[in-house]
Amino acid sequence: MALNVVMLERGTRYPVPLPNENFLYHCSGVKFELKLGDGYPGNSNAHKSPSGTAFVSNQRIVFLPKTTTHENSTNTGAVNSFTIPHANLRDSKFVQPLFGANRFEAQTVPLTGSQGNIPPHAALILSFNEGGGFDFAAIARKIAERMSETGTIPPHEEELPGYDGPPPPLSNSTPTSAPPLSSSAHPEDSAPSYPSDAPPGYEQWDTKS
Repeated sequence: MALNVVMLERGTRYPVPLPNENFLYHCSGVKFELKLGDGYPGNSNAHKSPSGTAFVSNQRIVFLPKTTTHENSTNTGAVNSFTIPHANLRDSKFVQPLFGANRFEAQTVPLTGSQGNIPPHAALILSFNEGGGFDFAAIARKIAERMSETGTIPPHEEELPGYDGPPPPLSNSTPTSAPPLSSSAHPEDSAPSYPSDAPPGYEQWDTKS
């Protein structure tokens, strides 16, 4: 994972795809926060951005703030971009509080020698102030499950399976019609059936009884 190293498409606010990368979903109005340290006073810090766009691809999660000022990219807490591979996310979850925006949260594992100098014990928090968090988290979860099953990054041309939605409600005004009964369901209207291995003359004896 890394801060302030994402390359952008010329003249856009869209990240340059990596080889074999496919961006699957993005949403704007996202608040970014990367909490560093162990939570104790004096040992903690945070990188924050009040609003930006979060992207999820088959390889990584990317955040771009609404505005970028590369001149202050070395300042403490400045966020011009953020990227992290799915393989470096742990304990991800989708939080739906009673008050406030829905959040995607995860613990991060730094890459050896990665740019950005992000230390261990970092927590990623994305708050979706304009919606879209459920879809974002669902796609990230599907990718994590696929990687857990196969141990590899899903191919960029592979379509990820959609998450299951609720079944359609049944209408009370239109009852479901039962399938038509076959003739075997009315023994009084059909000839008696006999075992396939019945001896000769079996049906004559049966009619006499």
